[in-house]
Amino acid sequence: MNILYLCDEYPPGRHGGIGTSVQLLARQMVKMGHRVIVAGLYSPGYGGTDGFDDEGVKVYRYRWGIDSKWFNDQLSLRVRLGNRILKDTGIMDGQIKRSLENFRKKLEGLIAKNQIDLIEMPDYNDYIKLCRSYIPFPVLPVPVVVKLNGSVTYFKMEAGEKVPAHILKMERAIMNQAAAVSSASSYTANKSAAYFSYTSKITVLYNGIDTDAPITNTPKHPLQVIFTGTLTKKKGILQLAKAWNTVIKTMPAARLLVLGKGNQQKVVSLLDESARKTVSFLGHVTLDEVRRHLAASVVSIFPSYAEAFALAPLEAMACGTAVINSNRTSGPELIDDGINGLLADPDDIEQIAWAIIHLLKNPNVCTGLAKKGQEKVKRDFDIAGIAAQNLQFYAEVINNGRKN
Repeated sequence: MNILYLCDEYPPGRHGGIGTSVQLLARQMVKMGHRVIVAGLYSPGYGGTDGFDDEGVKVYRYRWGIDSKWFNDQLSLRVRLGNRILKDTGIMDGQIKRSLENFRKKLEGLIAKNQIDLIEMPDYNDYIKLCRSYIPFPVLPVPVVVKLNGSVTYFKMEAGEKVPAHILKMERAIMNQAAAVSSASSYTANKSAAYFSYTSKITVLYNGIDTDAPITNTPKHPLQVIFTGTLTKKKGILQLAKAWNTVIKTMPAARLLVLGKGNQQKVVSLLDESARKTVSFLGHVTLDEVRRHLAASVVSIFPSYAEAFALAPLEAMACGTAVINSNRTSGPELIDDGINGLLADPDDIEQIAWAIIHLLKNPNVCTGLAKKGQEKVKRDFDIAGIAAQNLQFYAEVINNGRKN
């Protein structure tokens, strides 16, 4: 099968769960003997090379017309003001329209040259959040599958925020023009169907990880807890900081590692003086470093408020680390509470603290959950099995298209 994945955050470069998931799946499809192309329309300042080979995956990065090094630091005040001006004046919309039209032509060339059988694209596309008006995504000449990983509409609705009408219309159109829709979790499938009034079938296909990659035989620090993720309210890091104050009062020798980008000072401001000395911020690190630190920790904690599907808990499970996961959104689909991990309400600071203290004080319980978690992730979320499920789904979509 010849497959084209659309992705505007394919590693290396700044990326989130979508970029990681697409890379793992694309690489695995190549290992299974399929031709795989990845193409994306990259936002200004992304950087990197325009085309490269990634373990047999052919990757193409197409750029917006206004791309330049001026946009490199997307978090800087200068760039944020610049984007705001471009958006408010309508210049951004004009650039997006021209860039999408050029992107369509490039994709049609790739489709013809590589005899593409099927395209998969995410429900989230970076350009959409910068649009001021309705700008439809191009219709392409082969079956397109949309994978639900959390659209702009989804996360705004989950947070109780108002969704601009043009964004809702664009993302609904992307789903409605798809040959089929899949979802990274049952929760996201059900919620997205409700938010978009989508009545057709949505197939749940979990994202996977490489369960053979984590470091083994790494010495465990018996009182080390780890958080990995962006330092934002949505990920629950602020609630964890408040809970950590309680943990340290009970177990002053405990240590917390925090891995990820974001406002460290905001997190520190929520820590008591005694707790601050026990927390280490390592910032953004490579995946190999994440795995090494996970393998050295006995407990990992992910008290997130909103996820479509979280890879971080799976990485922790694969590394043999006991997981405390959020009981919100897709959390219960990853963890069976009390069997292969624990679930906690991100709004319940005392529950978060209790779960951490309970595992640190009961190493046998902690080890048992870690072992069962490792077994579950290998059984249910290994990328080889996930890729086989996706391939079967793709074949059904293609066959249905031929019948029609």
